[in-house]
Amino acid sequence: MRDFFKHVVFPVYDDLKKEIEKYGRKAVIDVDDTGLISASLTVYAPADNTSDEMIEEFYFEIRGRAYQKGEFAFPVHADEDQPRIPKVEIILRSGSISEYDINDLSRDDIIECFVNEYSKWINY
Repeated sequence: MRDFFKHVVFPVYDDLKKEIEKYGRKAVIDVDDTGLISASLTVYAPADNTSDEMIEEFYFEIRGRAYQKGEFAFPVHADEDQPRIPKVEIILRSGSISEYDINDLSRDDIIECFVNEYSKWINY
């Protein structure tokens, strides 16, 4: 999970931040304390009444989770020796929109998802 965030999520967020800031927005990247469970990118736009004040315009978070295969009905019977399956959720302020197997989510997928969701939000 740590490698995925370090080599995929953080570089994507850095690139998105640079692009967003070209258009007069402010982008803030926030990482959980451990740096491997979640990271968010929040976009701020100038407030209408003053150019100094910024208001939150869009929030995009990627959160990592590790699941065990669901081959049991009750958690007390879970085989703790089974490897956990790493997944990531994409979360907006309105809630979770997608869950991906960590091996199936590429840099381009993250960018495409961000752009699609940000576009929906702007046009809402």
